[in-house]
Amino acid sequence: MDEMELKRNKTWVKHFDFIFIDFIVLQLSYLLANMIRYRTSTLSGLKYGARLSIYNNEVIFLTVCLIASITFGEPYKNVLKNSKYLELVRTFMHTVKMAMLNIAIIYFLQLGDDISRLVILITWGIYFVLEYIARQIHKTVLRKKLKHYGSKRAMIVYTSSSNIKRLMKNLVTKEYVGYFISAIFLSDYDGSINEVDGVKVLGNEDDMIEYASHNWVDSALVTTHDRKKNTYLRDLFDVMGITTHTIISTVDPHHNEHIQKLGNYIVSSNTYRSIPVGQKILKRAVDIVGGIVGCIATGIIILIVGPMIYMKSPGPIIFSQKRVGKNGKLFTMYKFRSMYMDAEDRKKELMKQNKISDGMMFKMEDDPRIIGSEKKDKNGKPKGIGNFIRNTSLDEFPQFFNVLKGDMSLVGTRPPTIDEWNKYSPHHRKRMAIRPGITGLWQVSGRSNITDFEEVVRLDSEYIDNWTISEDIHIIIKTFTSVLAHEGAS
Repeated sequence: MDEMELKRNKTWVKHFDFIFIDFIVLQLSYLLANMIRYRTSTLSGLKYGARLSIYNNEVIFLTVCLIASITFGEPYKNVLKNSKYLELVRTFMHTVKMAMLNIAIIYFLQLGDDISRLVILITWGIYFVLEYIARQIHKTVLRKKLKHYGSKRAMIVYTSSSNIKRLMKNLVTKEYVGYFISAIFLSDYDGSINEVDGVKVLGNEDDMIEYASHNWVDSALVTTHDRKKNTYLRDLFDVMGITTHTIISTVDPHHNEHIQKLGNYIVSSNTYRSIPVGQKILKRAVDIVGGIVGCIATGIIILIVGPMIYMKSPGPIIFSQKRVGKNGKLFTMYKFRSMYMDAEDRKKELMKQNKISDGMMFKMEDDPRIIGSEKKDKNGKPKGIGNFIRNTSLDEFPQFFNVLKGDMSLVGTRPPTIDEWNKYSPHHRKRMAIRPGITGLWQVSGRSNITDFEEVVRLDSEYIDNWTISEDIHIIIKTFTSVLAHEGAS
């Protein structure tokens, strides 16, 4: 079980009180919506068995929506630390996601004629208001309780005078942090600094040891450039029964960092972007469904274009090639063959006509290696079977088998060839930090018109940085419309 799965499991226990409140508010909202809609007591209004059955079904549906939101989202993330505005936004998004799922369930079960649309609309409107109010009240109660029982921990800080201001800025970043800094001590204390951000500076190392021996101190943050001094103070505080913190690195908001055990070492593990396990499962589920549909379509297409390819250029109908996948892992990618058998050999002599000036990819107008490209239409454009396959993106369909295998995804970054991969600079490698895809952001941005590889890298990086399931769906829809309009393919 990885770190994200552990975090997901802890959510159910850690936020059980918020989950319980959420459940009560959700059911109450549905009761009130029925009372408003039918202008009577809900129970007396549900005197017919059929309506009671519908009511019971919707109660179950609402519960499923809540469980799904908790499992695949993070509705209670930093719930005690969030500002009122941020909590309002999170509650709204939580409500919208559950409402959309609720509507989808009703639609697919064909219950639209049995369940009042007005009741559903009122339910989620009431829920949003009551849930936000309930969260704020419960958070206020919790904070008062934590303050009453002294739940916050007293921490002292030991560092240098040149580092203290930056350190304090990075330490106190949230409304609720679970600790307070009671005193500051400086390794080069000279009396010139008496206070930093409202916290008193009380002296040097010896003063700190004296203070810790006779005052309330739960933990100490020790950070100096002297490793021996850090170790000495850690061991000393250990004898005193005080927890010692040592800074490993500054947190980057774009990275996910956590401490874990690796063999006999304690290591700080950094991930550029950590995707919740529920969203990973959802993306893979979409890939599997899309892969099955795509493989069925591939079977039909091969019956039509297969003989045409073979008649014009005898040889394998399916072209296979080693490509570079996620994190540099090689895999075999499949496509319908749209080029003559000697295409790779002829590529070297055509490199001068490459539209991608830096040679990181290969694109050219009227590529003579394409099957039947010597045949032209009245405008002088090639009209061979290979051109037809490429212009309609039919050559990509066998890659749905790669999707089913798990080598690729429906949406991702295009997998480079091995010779392209060998030319990559360090920042280019980020493209392969995720599973490659049949389509992606740069493909739907007009791939034939983009001749700068750095622009390709920028678009792929933008996709990786801002990935969401909804963005994948948007790209898939745009891919279909682009293919139907013959845009961006060559």
